[in-house]
Amino acid sequence: MSERLKGKIAIVTGAGNGVGKACALSLAVEGAHVVVNDLGTNAAGVGMSSEAADATIAEIRAAGGEAVANYDSVASPEGCASLVATAEEAFGPVDIVLAIAGAVMPGQINISDEQYYKLLDLFLGQKFWLARLTVPGMVKRGYGRFVSVASEGARGGVGNPVFAAAMGGTISMMKGLATELKGTGVTANTFAPGAATRTYELALPALEQAHAEGRMTDEMWARAKKGPGPVEHVPPIVTWLCTDAAATVSGHVFHSGGGKISVWSEYQDINTITKGDPYENPPYTLDELDVLIPGTVLK
Repeated sequence: MSERLKGKIAIVTGAGNGVGKACALSLAVEGAHVVVNDLGTNAAGVGMSSEAADATIAEIRAAGGEAVANYDSVASPEGCASLVATAEEAFGPVDIVLAIAGAVMPGQINISDEQYYKLLDLFLGQKFWLARLTVPGMVKRGYGRFVSVASEGARGGVGNPVFAAAMGGTISMMKGLATELKGTGVTANTFAPGAATRTYELALPALEQAHAEGRMTDEMWARAKKGPGPVEHVPPIVTWLCTDAAATVSGHVFHSGGGKISVWSEYQDINTITKGDPYENPPYTLDELDVLIPGTVLK
């Protein structure tokens, strides 16, 4: 490999399994010193163990890389602070953050307050707390890469509106962060992976139910059953975003998996209707919208 990240200090959350592990190994191959964070839960976020993080550490070191483990939960500001402290004590200031940790949790609109906050803390709070702790230092040093995981769930196509909100919030947070960081040497991006990991397998029954209830099309369910492909197809774009070659790439959402890489479309106005100057013309009437919304705006 090219060792494009030689000497860089990286934090990877959820690096004990699946996408997080694959990305941690990829960064290490390119020369980064990696802090492997994993609480050691099962795919549903239950339990605690050091085994997953330790296994990733062993693979990195066996390949000649440098890595240390951290077992804190990143679903709290205290856990995130402890993680960053681990990195600083072991290697120095953090250059790269891959915020990937997640679990399969209920995200329906009827979940309890406790479940609601637990989901948001893990999927959205994690990114906020880690960015608050690391980005200012990155800006001072003139280099930094912050990459957050999101999901197709952000599009809302499979329901789970609370999960969709957390994923959509992740995307918007990274876009806003990218705007604030323009010209500093620090970038912020998002990736939506597609890989047949343990969390994907655990989520399949819920996708099957969504299809049975008509919330997922036959085409979407057929793709879901086939699976998105091996996890090894995910890390290349994530690792590339951390290199000097991606110095001007910020604020994007990349999909990686199944042998393909794509970028999501940007938020934009489409199919606009207008009456011209709003100070000279009256607003639309409901009768006008009866015709114009179905026939023009939503056409």
